[in-house]
Amino acid sequence: MKSLIISSALLLALPAFSRAGEVTVEPAPFEATVQLDGVLLPPGGEGLSFDLDRWSDLKILDIKEQGAPIKKGEKIVTLDLEGIERKIADDKTAAQLRALELANAERDLANLKISTAWKLEVAKRAFQRTKEDLAYFKEVGRPIAEEFAGRSVDRAKRSLEGQQEELAQLLKMYEEDDLTEETEEIILKRQKDSVEDATYMVKRTELGAKQTLEVELPRQEVDLEQGFKDAELTWTSQSELLPRALEQKSLEVKKLRLEDERAREAEAEIVADLKRMSPASPVTGRVYYGEIADGSWVPTDAAKFMKERGLIPTGVVYATVIPTGAPLEVHAFADEAVVTQARKAKGGYLSPISAPRQRLPLTLKSAASYPGVDGKYHVVLTLDNGIKDLELVAGMKGKVTLVTIRREAALSIPVEALHEEADGTFTVKIKLADGASESRTVVPGAEAKGTVEIVSGLEAGQVVLVEGGAE
Repeated sequence: MKSLIISSALLLALPAFSRAGEVTVEPAPFEATVQLDGVLLPPGGEGLSFDLDRWSDLKILDIKEQGAPIKKGEKIVTLDLEGIERKIADDKTAAQLRALELANAERDLANLKISTAWKLEVAKRAFQRTKEDLAYFKEVGRPIAEEFAGRSVDRAKRSLEGQQEELAQLLKMYEEDDLTEETEEIILKRQKDSVEDATYMVKRTELGAKQTLEVELPRQEVDLEQGFKDAELTWTSQSELLPRALEQKSLEVKKLRLEDERAREAEAEIVADLKRMSPASPVTGRVYYGEIADGSWVPTDAAKFMKERGLIPTGVVYATVIPTGAPLEVHAFADEAVVTQARKAKGGYLSPISAPRQRLPLTLKSAASYPGVDGKYHVVLTLDNGIKDLELVAGMKGKVTLVTIRREAALSIPVEALHEEADGTFTVKIKLADGASESRTVVPGAEAKGTVEIVSGLEAGQVVLVEGGAE
């Protein structure tokens, strides 16, 4: 679309109305316009943000002022790096401790793999032995012990009987021979002692046998059975717990390795964050706080933290560098009714707030087909010339006027003369030659500055009565 240069001398040429009560309809130039609030912004800029992986404490120590010039490679902000540098130093120590802990855990795991097999074998062997011991005791040991106890008593009794028999023989023999009395007494005394000892031995053997049969053997069987149960429980438990402990230790080592790996990744990200915390301007230009995007520049949020000791949020564009010599466009946001007309623009102009009497010619570049989240449609216009003379810069505002319709000759009437009927049609009152009046159905077109174009239904020279005027 070709641009249209509109000077202050170009005004709407309206018919010579007399709004006192009647208007003679005559062909005349007709124009319709829409107005928008516009802002001067570049098509794009170099937005800067701290897109960090781990670190979030972005305290400003020094900062370029809003609008300040900046060279490529210069810093817009200087951040306090003490905290992140201390964090990196602490991470190195923590990494060394983790390495030692992991090495110890891996050594423990290796030992546990060996000792687990040993302990399982020991527990299994103890279980088998106690089982065999109990079975042997019941089948062999106790019966033999019981038999031995009985035989011991019998043997003691037989020994007593022998001693008693021998004593009886000695007494009988001594009564028949003529041995000296002294010798007899010695021999008899010895034999009587032997009988007494044998009698005691019988008593002792009987008591021992009773103790063995009634106490020791039952106790031994109970102990062996309990030992068997303990060994069986130990084997059953160890066969479950030892492999489980080995698996648990393996998982602990795996966890330590994973934690170490993740910690090293985090440490590497912190180191990378440190490198990204000293950003330089990618171009030579001017510093603008906040983000310039989609035809908007809203620095209010950035202004809250863009100051010394301010905290910059991560992932947020804190500043935009507008390159030196970047062209400026006019961005505006229109309602649905206005954007429909703006798309038909034949040309237009910008009146900057700084120079309201100036008319800077514009060309429509684009008008959004779909609304934004706020329901507004983005309109972009290019400036044809005149910007350098007025020293306009990004962020300045102005009033946009767009000519949507231009006719060299059109019939138009005051809006007050148009009547809407119940069926939705429009009529006007025509003054007839005899002074009477009648309603005439008309088709209205565009409106502009209190007038409406009549597309059909009227002819040049007819007189239209204006409601509220004097006839």
